[in-house]
Amino acid sequence: MLRVGKILVLSLLVTSLCVSMAFATTSRVIALGGSARYINDDSDIFRWYGTLPSYSKMVFVEAGTAFGSSGVAGATDLDVSYQALGLTHNWGEDHWLGTWAIYLVQDSREDPSFYLFNPLGTPGMFNAGLALPSTKFAIAWGKQLNSIALGIEFTRSDGSIEVTGAPKINYNFATLGGGVRWDINEDTYGDAAVTIGWGGGDLYQIDTGAGTIVAGNGWDKKTSYDLEARVFWEFLDDVTLVPYFGYSALDFSEKLPLDATADPDASSWGDKASMVALGAAFNFDVNTNNLLIFAMEFENWSWEYSKKASGDNSELKATVLPRFTLALESDITSWFTARVGATKTMTKYKDTAEDGTEVTITEEEWAQYILSLAGFDTDPVMDDFQWYLGGGFHVGEWDIDAVFSHEVPFRLGYWLTGYGTGNPEPPVGRVSATYRF
Repeated sequence: MLRVGKILVLSLLVTSLCVSMAFATTSRVIALGGSARYINDDSDIFRWYGTLPSYSKMVFVEAGTAFGSSGVAGATDLDVSYQALGLTHNWGEDHWLGTWAIYLVQDSREDPSFYLFNPLGTPGMFNAGLALPSTKFAIAWGKQLNSIALGIEFTRSDGSIEVTGAPKINYNFATLGGGVRWDINEDTYGDAAVTIGWGGGDLYQIDTGAGTIVAGNGWDKKTSYDLEARVFWEFLDDVTLVPYFGYSALDFSEKLPLDATADPDASSWGDKASMVALGAAFNFDVNTNNLLIFAMEFENWSWEYSKKASGDNSELKATVLPRFTLALESDITSWFTARVGATKTMTKYKDTAEDGTEVTITEEEWAQYILSLAGFDTDPVMDDFQWYLGGGFHVGEWDIDAVFSHEVPFRLGYWLTGYGTGNPEPPVGRVSATYRF
């Protein structure tokens, strides 16, 4: 019998396998098929910390869902509200004190700066399914040192659970990341980043017989980390090769199982997960107005209980073999840029039951099973092919990017006239705006 925490962790895992966005949640990145690993974008400051000095004197606004309108095909229930307002600026005369940034974030289920997943921000992880912690803020600093740029970032998430007749439970999650951008030569430069995350606060148990919360549980393991690296090599005048490597891992568990009536020696709980990713992309400058991106990547995910009872062989492995991404960005006019992207993901799942029995199911069956147990609408289920549509508007010092609904080309007239208002999706699912001064 699958534990609820495992089910909800894997619902996010399935989503991540299908959309390799790594939580770089700008509208431009989404519209280009989630190709954040292989392009330069304002959102780099959330993941490639050494790029911050390149994006100084900027105000940015993020509004809408993290995946855009129907960014995950057929899984609109997984769209995540993510609103943010941020500012970057130089510090000191001639930038001698570097570049600083502060971001105020509202209601983010995933922490945008820690892009495997925020263990305390994921429903069901370590009792957090009763209340989702929100990333209150992120602060960052960076400095350009000749051919090398350095950057660091800190984020904080908090949540609480308060039930009548029970003690109030407070918990939190924080990340600390550091990165570097290195100009290797006139044709090559690279980025590297490391992020460490840790949980804190109170933990509890549930007395399933009495239906009450029992305080007094504590942390046993509570850390996670992430390593990433990429290189941009312009080996031809109009072609850039971008290889990528990423590794993420977490090990979180309570000292005692969630069920206060369970025997700890006969119970399994906690989460231990890891991900390895290898990829490469070719970025083609078709001409001065068009950028074509083709990427291929492989990923291997694994999950098991952090605390295992004797004889419990439960384990899940998922392998992407491979994922293809194709995207086009085209400057139609001086004030409008069109974007379209698509991904095709082929995934192999291996689920091992407690008794060691291996279960093999198709990707569609797996997605439907996980989502249904997690309480999400599963009609239709996630598809392994997804496409995105977006655009950018350039007005003065403003750049305004948007992710459009898949139905915009077919229903825009109905939206403009007010006819067909019963359509569940708006024409624009996400907007990102930046102002440079």
